[in-house]
Amino acid sequence: MSNYTQWGKNVIFCGPAQMLDQANRKESPVAGEYLPGTVVHYDAEQRKFVAGPGSLNYVLDKDHLGQGFIDTPYQEDDVATAFWPQSALVYNLRTAAGLEVAEDDALYIGADGVLTTEAPTPDEGEAASAAYGFAAETITTGEAPELVAVKFI
Repeated sequence: MSNYTQWGKNVIFCGPAQMLDQANRKESPVAGEYLPGTVVHYDAEQRKFVAGPGSLNYVLDKDHLGQGFIDTPYQEDDVATAFWPQSALVYNLRTAAGLEVAEDDALYIGADGVLTTEAPTPDEGEAASAAYGFAAETITTGEAPELVAVKFI
């Protein structure tokens, strides 16, 4: 696939286009300043989304109701919407800076909720050590984390 970042990405959920129903979502306040496309989990004690891997992971969507853009971060305690990724769907997720990502590369959740191509060590927990998704494009990320198309199998 081509590097679509050169044209800019403006959505988190991006396919398949023929899907008539919206992907599953959850709403919750966020525990910090997070950009759309960050992987979060719901922390029952805080009752908030927290960046990084958990037992069930979500992907923050952009703030549609507040008319936020893809690069507008949620602030602490803002109510955010997040997707629960499903098999056969594609989402744009924040991926670490300076990575060469090839299509079908396994992607892993970092502690900050940003994806990387490096598998975590087993002592970082089962949720962190399994591949979260697979690259749906070949791309080299820039100097800051950027959105990369990720497919779920």
